[in-house]
Amino acid sequence: MMQPDQILSRLAVSLAIGLLVGLERGWRTRAEQDHHRAAGLRTFALAGLTGGATGVLAQEFGGLILGIVFCGFALVFAAFEWLESRLDRNVSATSAVAGMLVFLLGALAVTGPLVPAVAAAVAMTLLLAARELLHRWVAALSRAEIRAILTLAAMSFLLLPVIPDRSIDPWGAVNLHEIWLLAILIAAISFAGYAAVRLFGDRLGIMVMAAAGGLASSTATTLAFARLGRAQPDAARLLGAGILIAGTVMLLRVGSSPSG
Repeated sequence: MMQPDQILSRLAVSLAIGLLVGLERGWRTRAEQDHHRAAGLRTFALAGLTGGATGVLAQEFGGLILGIVFCGFALVFAAFEWLESRLDRNVSATSAVAGMLVFLLGALAVTGPLVPAVAAAVAMTLLLAARELLHRWVAALSRAEIRAILTLAAMSFLLLPVIPDRSIDPWGAVNLHEIWLLAILIAAISFAGYAAVRLFGDRLGIMVMAAAGGLASSTATTLAFARLGRAQPDAARLLGAGILIAGTVMLLRVGSSPSG
């Protein structure tokens, strides 16, 4: 059972989560007249505080009350967002989903660990604030790039968790989980190198990717650049320089570590 000062500090975090998201939502709709938007700074702040207060009640009377209050909150919030969309003729579920998530994060800040709740709130706010950037980025993607992203995501989040993390041979040398993880690193570095080249050009993009890849895994960077060099012989010298940079960065990282 939490003490009153602990409850107050947790409720303050719930309120801060709502204020953080509400600041972004209120700024985005700042040009609209008062009483012409369903949710702004105060509404999201109250949503976070409501979630926190419901979390306090759930600890006292059981988790069922949290589910009941959340369902009622979601219905009311979604109804006002629907009315606003009819008025503005702008159909979007973003604010409704954000309001529900603020409520849940406010409850989590009281009933669970603080760090995940705050981290999720910051991540949500960044996603909301980067709407235009994300839309431009998605519009600029080609079909091949989308396929590569989906393949990498499937390798990382669907297949990797189900591959057993143990040796399958009598000598303990073959671990399918580690092999698949190396394949994911190679694919990720290859795609990141492609993106860096598009952003910074051939030379600078390869150098940036080599340095970043060296921090993660010089082996995976070497294999990825070697595969690119086989596919693009004209860039072999540049990719070879990138492999040297990745190896140098890895040596520096290992040498500067306390155990090194």
